[in-house]
This record gives sequence, C-alpha cells and structure tokens, in this order.
Amino acid sequence: MSAADPTLPRPPVVPVPERPAPLSTAQARLWFVHTSRPPTAEYNLQVALLLRGKPDVDALVGAIHRLVRRHEPLRTVVEPRPAGPPVQRVLDEGPPTVDHRPAAPGADAMERAVATATEELRHVFDLEREPPLRVRLAGLGDPDGAVVLVLTLHHLAFDGWSTAILLRELAEDLRRGGVPELPAPEVSYSDYAWWERQTLDRERESLLRHWRSALAGVAELELPTDRPGHGVGGAMGTVQHEVSPATVRRLRAVAAQAGASSFAVALAAWFAVLGRYGGQRDFVVGTPVSGRTDLALEPLIGCFVNTLCLRSALRPDEPFVDLVRRTHLTLADALAHQALPFEELVRELRPDRRNDRNPLFRAFCSSVDAPPSLELDGLDCEFVAPEYELSRFDLNATFLLGGPRPMVRLDYSKALFDDATGADLAARLGVFLDWAVSRPDRAVRDVAWMTPGERRRILDSLKGEDLE
Repeated sequence: MSAADPTLPRPPVVPVPERPAPLSTAQARLWFVHTSRPPTAEYNLQVALLLRGKPDVDALVGAIHRLVRRHEPLRTVVEPRPAGPPVQRVLDEGPPTVDHRPAAPGADAMERAVATATEELRHVFDLEREPPLRVRLAGLGDPDGAVVLVLTLHHLAFDGWSTAILLRELAEDLRRGGVPELPAPEVSYSDYAWWERQTLDRERESLLRHWRSALAGVAELELPTDRPGHGVGGAMGTVQHEVSPATVRRLRAVAAQAGASSFAVALAAWFAVLGRYGGQRDFVVGTPVSGRTDLALEPLIGCFVNTLCLRSALRPDEPFVDLVRRTHLTLADALAHQALPFEELVRELRPDRRNDRNPLFRAFCSSVDAPPSLELDGLDCEFVAPEYELSRFDLNATFLLGGPRPMVRLDYSKALFDDATGADLAARLGVFLDWAVSRPDRAVRDVAWMTPGERRRILDSLKGEDLE
C-alpha cells in the first residue's frame, strides 16, 4: 500500500495551539454557497422544545450559556482574509443573547410553538458578524406556564449528530444545576480542522483515484417532473407514508439474510423506485455520513457531515435480496473512502457545475434509527417540528424505522413536482418496500409498486376500453 492509502492507520486528533484555525472542509463548502449567491435560510437547522410544568427559565438560560462555552462552533464566526482563505474566529465566552418576544399566534400551545419555531427558521445568519446560534424562549400564556425553547443554528456550526449531544448535555446540566459544570471535550473543533487538513493532504490522491473509478461514466438521474428545471432552494413539500411494524420486521430479516444494514435495504428500495420512475438503471443518489472518524470527535458539537455519492447500477432481473447485497457493498466502499470532501469531488468531476447546489445528484436518501429523547425532571417535554420551507434536493427520502410510528418521509421540490405527484411517489415507495421485503427472492422488475386503488383504476379503465 502507498503512503497515501486511506486504509492506513490515521494519527489521532490532538489539541493544536495554533490559532486561528482554517475552516473545515464542510464549513468551507457552506461558506462558498453562502457567498456565491444571495444568503438564505436554506442551511438553517433547529432544535425546538415545548416545555410544560413551569420550567425554570433562568436555569435553562444558564445551561445554554455553559453549552456554548464548551462548544466553540456555537460562538464562531467566519473571518475572510484579503490574502488567503477565510478562518474561524472564536468569540469570547459571553452569554448568548436570548430573545423573549411573545410566541407567534396559534390555536393551542403546540400550534403556537410550531409557528414560533417556523418563524425563527426563516432567519438569515450574518456568518461574519453574528454567532451561528439564535435562542428564543417564549411563554405560551398557559396556566401551567408552558414555554417554547427554540435553538436555531446554521449548518456551519451544527449537524444531525450534534442534536443528541445538545439534548444530552442540556438535560445533564439542568439535573446538576450547573454544579459541577460539565467538562469541556478534550479536543476542539479548531483542533479537528487542523487535523483534517493534515490527513487530507496525506490521502487526497488515493481518494480521488477511487472516486474517479467508482463514478466513471455514470449518467445524471433524469426524473419525469411536472415542470422543467431544478428545484433546489425553492419551496419544499413533505409527505409521509406509514410503514407497518410487520414490514419493519421483514426488512430487518432481509438485512440479516443479506449480511447488510437496514439502511442498505431501504436504499436498495429507493434505487429501484427511482430507476423505475425515471427509466434508468445507472445513476447516483446522495447520502450523508457523520464524518466523525475518530473517537475524540464523537462528543463535539459542530459540522462534520460529508456527502457520499452512491451508484445504483440496477439489474432488473436480479432478486431484490441480491440488490441489497450489492447496495451494502457500495455503501461499505463509500464509507471506506468517505474522507474526500464532497466539494473536492465536485471540483474533480464537475468543475463546470461547482456553483450548483447539487452538482452530482438530484435525489437524496437518509435514515433515522430512532427519534431523539429528552427527559427533564418535573417537566413534560415535547419536540416541536417546524415547517421547513426550502428544498435542498429535488427528492429526498428519509426512512424513520426505529420509533413507535415507522414511516418514510418524502421531501420534494414544489418547483418541480405537484403535491399529488409527491404523494404518489411516496405511496409507490412504501408499496414497493412492503412487497420487496415480503418476497426478497423476487426479481426487482417484478416487485409491485402500485397501490390497490391505483391498480383498480387501471383495470377499470382497461375494461372500459374493451367494452368500446
């Protein structure tokens, strides 16, 4: 193996005294997007909670302050340099500003909480001047003193993995009353940015060779849409399709049979449905990866996520379980070479489309094993789901299979698809998944994807034609 082989052991992440640190590659990509077009709220993320039981507002604010003190990204701005790339500038450890404006109007507490969270989600961050975290804490006027706590964060400082860390540390801090204070992580996000740069310099050429080969000759996914164009950044629609517990059990059995993960089964189904919907066999779907490849990074809040390109290479005559096996190998291969930043892959393969929001794929896929949990003594805590209004992908299938209500959530660009089309595609994906895991030995092309109602309508129309 060469010295650049990414399978060689990596040096650990260690503290680096040099400051300021460069942007991480994930931050650099987001900064490029932020500065190459008018800023939007497209990359805002949120953790919002409805708290009943007269929560101690001062204790909540104190816990958030200490959280921000422990995690640099929550108080980091981007500092452009006249000569050279921008750097991270970590602000002083002062308490975050808390907005106590009244909650948005609504019929009941949850409706007001959702409206408040959605209102906050529209905020456009000034990443050079303000921290990438906004805190709003608003009373809801209920007899039980309910409040909505809304933490809105720019993706530059936060990712999906960070949500569990934030909730866990807030709960632990409140349980302790802030004493003793939770210890800061052993390494910081700035340390990670230096480490990432050094390891990437070592591995870049080998990683590029792999991805050139893995994606050679692949075509862009062509989707039949209700309107032409690309819909990223426009209005987003969402539809949910419930998955039965029996289907989840069968899905896990197919995963065990194939020696694969549950996500590989779900992704294989998404490959097959997209291929049938667009009439293609060979295309790319994007998927996120946590990017925390060193144990020292697991307790850090920050943006570590990378995007991987997964090639479908469908074979309609093969059994679905074999597609699952090949999808598992594709996933494993991509994960073994995940260290190449997505933006570097774009520069290598599609430099003419670097300004596009998604230059290498049009459909996305992800999985959530279980919803986050939060328990606070004496309080009833309920998660608030804001209404995300801007699409990041033409189509995005998220499989939520670990909670009490398993489902597939399909996000779609309203610039491209009518609501009826989005609902139809979500239903087809759900039906295909049901049939595929019930008979995994069936050829992919023979797996049903029409709902019973749609099948009846088609049969009725054919009978009408026969009568004529």
